[in-house]
Amino acid sequence: MSSYILALDLGSSKIKALVAQINSPDSWQVVFPAIRKSQGIKQGMIDNLEMAVTELDNMLSEMEGVNRNFVFKQATVGIGGPHLEVRTSKGVSVISRPDGEITEDDKDRALKAAQACVLPANRVLTQTAVKNYTIDGITKVKDPINMKGLRLEIECFLIDVFSPIIRNVDRLGEMLGLNFCHLILPYAGAEIALTHQDKELGAAALDLGAGTTSLCVYEDNELLDLKVFPIGGNNITNDIAVGLKTYVDVAEKIKISEGLALAKKVPKGALVDLSQYLEAVDEENKINKRFLAEIIEARLNEIFEMVGNRLKELERFGKLPGGIVLFGGGAQMPLITELAKEKFKLPVRIAKPEIEWYKETSDPSFISALGLVDLTFKELNTRSDGENLIAKIINFLKHQFSP
Repeated sequence: MSSYILALDLGSSKIKALVAQINSPDSWQVVFPAIRKSQGIKQGMIDNLEMAVTELDNMLSEMEGVNRNFVFKQATVGIGGPHLEVRTSKGVSVISRPDGEITEDDKDRALKAAQACVLPANRVLTQTAVKNYTIDGITKVKDPINMKGLRLEIECFLIDVFSPIIRNVDRLGEMLGLNFCHLILPYAGAEIALTHQDKELGAAALDLGAGTTSLCVYEDNELLDLKVFPIGGNNITNDIAVGLKTYVDVAEKIKISEGLALAKKVPKGALVDLSQYLEAVDEENKINKRFLAEIIEARLNEIFEMVGNRLKELERFGKLPGGIVLFGGGAQMPLITELAKEKFKLPVRIAKPEIEWYKETSDPSFISALGLVDLTFKELNTRSDGENLIAKIINFLKHQFSP
């Protein structure tokens, strides 16, 4: 029987699901994508459990209708949103072997020491991202295994989340009959959006979601920073609704069909006929297309300014040779790469992972879900066959992004 992975990206606007078939220890392929309007979920949080359960249950039923083998007991779910926090921590272990050779056990003890920090109330450690190791004062060691020394130090990021968020996501899984494995969504997207060369040179992955915008910065193949901003494509839609004095659902359709990120590129006198988007046509049913682009550009400038300020804090503004890689639904906005190039003074491109299914669809809103699949597959491929998926993922998260 074929083995499958189910990955769920619970977005503010859309719920994306991917079913991937494991073909061999070296490959997987997407065999079923699904997308539905998000209900009961906002900025990574469950705000209406009943609505979220109904929507996801319908999606799972749709999968079963396509293939009777698509019956799942567990799934990988992405955790994202502005409630994520990143803390730097260090841990130390004394090398246990008499000859000083460093083993996995030494790494584990150093990691556990780093994870032993006291978190604020109502927050739970979700994931650890290892930056580098130090052996007896020798810094920036990528992998200390089989090297020799007396003292091993680890430097890592601890990613924690508001604990009720996790409890409610897990409750959602229980009501669906699914056991959820958690992965940090910004990492998942960044890991598959950026190439090894990008991460080595220094690059930023920018996920332009509906409710949030997530930034991951890498340098020397190490995670340098993670930040989630509570602003996204929904804010652009709301601005259009106010500017055009129309309903939000109409504004969303106009944004998708007529939107541009750079107002100066709109030909003078270009108009948008609103009658095709309105049930009742008003007297003035045409607007200047440049006015629409100005609304969109203004909000994108605000988002890019927040990201730019973060890069300045890191002293990396204009200094990432790998550039900026965009993904998420917002990356589909025409001319967004041109605007981003102007603002960041860096090369900018839309993510194009080397995944056969993605080459056919080229939908950047599925990048995070693809990342969830890929990380899950890598974990399944590195642990023993006797472990169940949950145990594998939990064990994997301890070493996630370890050099």
